[in-house]
Amino acid sequence: MVRTGKRGVRKEDLRFFHKLRTRFVILGIAVVAALTASVLLLLSEDYRAIIDQSASTSIERLSRSIFQTLFATMSAGGSSGQVLKTLELAKEEHYVDKLELFVAPSAAITSRRSNPDEFPEEIKKAISVGVGRDIITDGEARKIRHLKPFKAEATCLTCHINAELNSTLGVMDLTFSLAEYDESSQRSVERIALLIFGLAFAASALFFAFSTKLIFAPIKELENATERLAKNAGDPNVRLGEWGKNEFGVIADHFNRFIEAVYEINRKLEREEAKMKRFLEDREAEIERRTAQVHELNHELNHYLDVIDENVITSRTDTQGVITYVSAAFCRISGFAKEELLGQPHNIVRHPDTPSETFADLWSTIKGGLTWNGDIKNRRKDGSFYWVQTTISPIFSETSVIKGFMAIRHDISLQKELADTIEKLNEATKQSHTDALTGMMNRLRINELLQMEIDRAERYGDDLSVALLDIDHFKAVNDTFGHLVGDQTLKTLAQILIAKTRKTDLAARWGGEEFLVALINTPKEWAARKMEQLRLSVESHDYGEAPKITISIGVSSYRFGDTMETLIGRADVALYLAKEGGRNRVEIAQSGNGATNKSDLSTGETLDDRS
Repeated sequence: MVRTGKRGVRKEDLRFFHKLRTRFVILGIAVVAALTASVLLLLSEDYRAIIDQSASTSIERLSRSIFQTLFATMSAGGSSGQVLKTLELAKEEHYVDKLELFVAPSAAITSRRSNPDEFPEEIKKAISVGVGRDIITDGEARKIRHLKPFKAEATCLTCHINAELNSTLGVMDLTFSLAEYDESSQRSVERIALLIFGLAFAASALFFAFSTKLIFAPIKELENATERLAKNAGDPNVRLGEWGKNEFGVIADHFNRFIEAVYEINRKLEREEAKMKRFLEDREAEIERRTAQVHELNHELNHYLDVIDENVITSRTDTQGVITYVSAAFCRISGFAKEELLGQPHNIVRHPDTPSETFADLWSTIKGGLTWNGDIKNRRKDGSFYWVQTTISPIFSETSVIKGFMAIRHDISLQKELADTIEKLNEATKQSHTDALTGMMNRLRINELLQMEIDRAERYGDDLSVALLDIDHFKAVNDTFGHLVGDQTLKTLAQILIAKTRKTDLAARWGGEEFLVALINTPKEWAARKMEQLRLSVESHDYGEAPKITISIGVSSYRFGDTMETLIGRADVALYLAKEGGRNRVEIAQSGNGATNKSDLSTGETLDDRS
């Protein structure tokens, strides 16, 4: 019979093996069979253990009896033939399967009667140890083998003269069959098994009868009632009948209360369903509104991403530096198509001018989980280059493992080009202000700076002195040693001049072999003393293979209203007087066009620097 459940699922009535009664019966039979088998197994083991123990005791007694018979025969002076005959009689009388006597070599009356090499190993061991044992063997019929050692007594030593008291004279090997005992125990076990099966069958019949009336009949009624309940679960009038005050009556009462609870729950669910329906309608409207907002935000986000892609130079790589993503801006500045970059190592845009140390520092930083910042020179597809300010950061997985790197770049090619231009301009300016031979300031530069110092002296009344110096007989140096030596002499003098002047002073090559020094915040007397020290340093300097030189110096000081021409002009007049006065001397310009002679500077006192 086929029936359909509440949800349309097809169900069939319980078949024979699906019923609880069938399963109980099968379970009972299995339990009885298992218990019976266990009992029989235990009985068989116990019977066999009892048989083995009894056989060991019996054969021990039998071996003693046979030994006493043999002892009596030997004590009466029986020959070896009589002893063997006694063994045969004992074997027949007691139904023994095997009976042998092994005499120890030390106890044999004549050596011909005992050959220990032919003894079995267990016999040799029994003789050497002097202790017997029982060996039970399994086969077609079980047997027990008893090894019985014999100890030498005082009476035995009369004949066994080579033996010692309590030594082992020999071993009796006695084998006895257990088949008759095993058959008897098997019959006992079979009778017990029939008895157990009979009792089990009677108990099963009683159990079946009582369980049918007391258990399975109420279960069938409960089955029918629950089927009606399943068909009318929402009907509060469906109830189970009165089943008395036993367990099934309690079950019926619980079912009836369950139906009432289910009906009340259904009513609450209907109310909650109405509320949930209204709530869902409101939520649907809210979701539609939020969905529209999300679409709008996604559209705006995509617009921003497009803007970033078009204008921000970005790329992503895996941990090996292979490109996995590039923006349109990256493609535009590098000249490569996106297809040409994806899957390629990032050094496809590396410019050979970039030092390897830069990339070593870059990889060390980002592989350590840190962000690297720096300027990198890259190469375009056409071979030209561009500069980018680069920030590279590691990308971490959910388990904090680096899975790649993200790079954001800013084109700084114009800044770099401007910086290069400025550097070149500075270099050009420096070259325009520097004497190419000596590396000192040239005349153009010192004119600019000296004019600034004259303006400051005029504004604040500071002291300012100027010294013009010239190498004595320099033309002779060039004519005699050549212009290369002459140039080296000029360089050496420039080095001495820079070393002997303060950082606040100005020193420059004025032209040819002439040099000009502006001593800031220094009156002419102190300036003259400073120049005297310089003159002595030049005179005493070791020029190596080049000739020694001397210099003549003219010093003048700023007077209010002086111009650069008048200030330097007085120093030039003083220099002329120094040369006319014999060279290798310092002359100070006076108020007029005259100059002092050197005698005022020959005091030898030290000149202090003034700040």
